[in-house]
Amino acid sequence: MNNINNPLSEYQSPPKETLINFGIDISKEAVEKYALEKFGRLPQSHIEMTSARDSKIIEKTRRNMKNENINTRNSTRSG
Repeated sequence: MNNINNPLSEYQSPPKETLINFGIDISKEAVEKYALEKFGRLPQSHIEMTSARDSKIIEKTRRNMKNENINTRNSTRSG
């Protein structure tokens, strides 16, 4: 049953296996390493950890989509 005050109260994030299938490592160690490289420090709270994880997912997804688009353009030009 939905909580009227919070429509996302029953939201469940996708399982880690789903993201692993896309080659994105969202383990605690991988996210901490990403945060250290991108933000210069380790996440200090759950919110910062979640934000770093989401940022990593977005960056990797954009990179994968860009590479896919480049590959698609190259294959149509050579054919």
